[in-house]
This record gives sequence, structure tokens and C-alpha cells, in this order.
Amino acid sequence: MSGAASQKIIATCEAIARELESRKLRLCTEIDAYAPAARDAHFNSLIEQRAELLAELGRFAALRAEYPQAVTLRSFALNSRSLDAETRQRLLAALHDVNS
Repeated sequence: MSGAASQKIIATCEAIARELESRKLRLCTEIDAYAPAARDAHFNSLIEQRAELLAELGRFAALRAEYPQAVTLRSFALNSRSLDAETRQRLLAALHDVNS
């Protein structure tokens, strides 16, 4: 793996971690804004999304600790339900550069 490719993956992983943390903060803020009496199906959905996102953050942190496991990171990117399409594509492109 070249130094440039390695740096690109590191930068991409850092960007993904920031994006996931940002989403977590947005979800937590939205959940905190709910009054106890106003809790509904949407509130329950937010709680589920937060739990899934926290689990995904944990998986991503574990994968980064094992870096460079490009195949594992690729699997994470492909299977993540918390990454948006643009973020997923950035990570896959960075991983592709490593394998080229």
C-alpha cells in the first residue's frame, strides 16, 4: 500500500467517523427535544436509529483499530445503514485506490 493511498484511507476514515458522530449528535438533540408527553412512533424510531448508530460507531472504531484491513472496511461501507451514499462512495473509492 502506498503512503498516499494509506493517507487517503486514514483521512476518509476520519471523515466518516466525524459524519457518524455528527449524526449521533443530531439524533440525540432531536430525542432530547421531545417532551415526555409527546413521545410517539417517531420518537421510538429515533431511539432505534440512535441505538443502531451507536452500535455502528462501535464497529467502525473496532475496524479502525485493526487498520489496515481494507476488506473489512469495504464490508463495513457496503453494509452500513448509517452512511449516506456520498460518504459510502468516498470510502469505497479510497479503498479502491489502495487495491489498485
